[in-house]
Amino acid sequence: MRLNCRLLVVIVAALYIGAGCQPGTRPDELSGAGHSTALSADGTPIRFKVQGQGDYTLVFVHGWCTDMTYWDAQIPSFRVYYRVVTLDLAGHGRSGRERKEWTMQAFGQDVAAVIKELDLSNVILVGHAMGGAAIMEAARLVPDRVIGMVGADSFSDLYLAAYTPEQIAATLALFQNDFAEDVRQYGLENYFRSSSPERLKRRIVLEMAETPAEIGLGALEHLLKYDATDTLKQLTIPIRSINSDRPLVYFRVVRNHTENFRLKFQKNVGHFLMLEESQEFNRNLAEFLGQIIQASYGGHT
Repeated sequence: MRLNCRLLVVIVAALYIGAGCQPGTRPDELSGAGHSTALSADGTPIRFKVQGQGDYTLVFVHGWCTDMTYWDAQIPSFRVYYRVVTLDLAGHGRSGRERKEWTMQAFGQDVAAVIKELDLSNVILVGHAMGGAAIMEAARLVPDRVIGMVGADSFSDLYLAAYTPEQIAATLALFQNDFAEDVRQYGLENYFRSSSPERLKRRIVLEMAETPAEIGLGALEHLLKYDATDTLKQLTIPIRSINSDRPLVYFRVVRNHTENFRLKFQKNVGHFLMLEESQEFNRNLAEFLGQIIQASYGGHT
């Protein structure tokens, strides 16, 4: 099926999106309503915000120990062409914290709850790091509403294969002495390059360290236990990922279970590439969005 003219305009325009504009620089009428709340499957309130308008909806999902504000460099550009939804997963930001088990499946329920609350269709999910596991589970739960998904430094074997009990214990031990200080130290040593902006590094690790230890450790443990093999077998939608090239990582699990996977590497950035080099990230994301939309119309990508 050939793409219609309006869709072509959206795709071509999106490919030229730049992220030089900062949050808040677009007209007020694009900002949409304020924050709203949906109830996840276990009753946990999930805070979300809707901005922009369009035939397609982008749902941005943050990673471990962060929140919806980590997509602030994407919203101003993409809300011009799409409806944009950001949310705080349970235990993060201003969403509820009463949950007992911080599993990837439960995080997927959080995302699915927002999609259902807004009655969304033509959804493209975008997930950073742990958010990649959450959007895979959400896509499994609402397959009729999701047409594709994009990872941001996600979908590698680190996030898609179950660790051994010994590996899990060793990793958790890195954060069990003084969680806040351990997160700060680990983040500074592992999430950035030497060239990463110092101000950005300090902001991120300080904010991550504010996460309650029981939530941070609980989510990390379940992330390390998470095995997406069965979920991937159920997904037939295009899967894309934009990843830092530090260090060399492997994508054997996702490659082995889907033919619809495409990958781009951004050079000279750390784990938070959508903040560190937002303009390049936005261009890469726009290109992948165009591919996913084209595939939804029966085109080849």
